[in-house]
Amino acid sequence: MNKKIEIPRFTWWDWFLILGFMMVSVAVSVLNGNFSVLSFIAGTCSVLCVIFGIKGSVLNFIFGFLGSCIQGYMALKSGLYANAALFLLYNVPMQFVGWAQWRKRALGGGHEGIRTRWMSWPQRILLIVLCVAAVWGISRLLLKTDDPQPVSDALAMTVAVGAQFLLTFAYIEQWFMWVAVNVANLVMWSIAAARGVQFAPIMVVQYVFYMMNSIYGIVWWSRMSKKA
Repeated sequence: MNKKIEIPRFTWWDWFLILGFMMVSVAVSVLNGNFSVLSFIAGTCSVLCVIFGIKGSVLNFIFGFLGSCIQGYMALKSGLYANAALFLLYNVPMQFVGWAQWRKRALGGGHEGIRTRWMSWPQRILLIVLCVAAVWGISRLLLKTDDPQPVSDALAMTVAVGAQFLLTFAYIEQWFMWVAVNVANLVMWSIAAARGVQFAPIMVVQYVFYMMNSIYGIVWWSRMSKKA
C-alpha cells in the first residue's frame, strides 16, 4: 500500500468555510471587545480538522489534536467539566487511534479519501439507547458540581464521544451525531456568551460553521461510500 499522505484539493466551499470562519471570528471579537487568541487558534484548527475529515484525509487528526487540547483548556477554565474531560481525556488520545485506522482504510493511496460505511439498524438503535442513558447519568452527576449547564454539557459530551468513535471507524452516521453536538454546543456557548464569558462569542461562530460542515460531510461521505 502506498503510505504517502496526500493533501486533498480544496473547493471554493472549503475556502469559504476556512476564511469565512476567520473573518467572522475576528469581526465578532472586535465588536465585543474581547478577542481571544486561544479561541481563534482553536477554532481555526477545528475547522481545518473537519474539512480534512470530510475529504477523508488523515491530516484531520493533526488539527484535531491541537484543537482538542486548546478547547479542553478553555472548557476547563469555563467550569464546563464534562466538555473539558471530553476534549482532554477522550478526543486527544482518539486522534492517534483515528490516524492508525484511517491509514488502513485509505482509497487510492489516500488521495481518493477513505472507505466509508453505513451502520446497520440494530447498531443505530443500540447507539441511541446508550447515548440517552449516558446523558441522563452524566447530567445527574454534573448536578452535584458547579457546572452551570449540566444537561447541555452532558449532551454535548456524550454525543460527541459517540460521534468521535464513529469518525474513527469511518461510519457516515457520525455526521448526524455532529449535528446534535453542534446544536447542544450552540445552546451552551450562547448562554455562556450572555453571561460574559470572554471567548464564548467565537465559540458560537465556530459551531455555526461546524453545522454547515456537518451537512457538507453527510453529502461528501455518502459519495465516498459508493467508491468503496
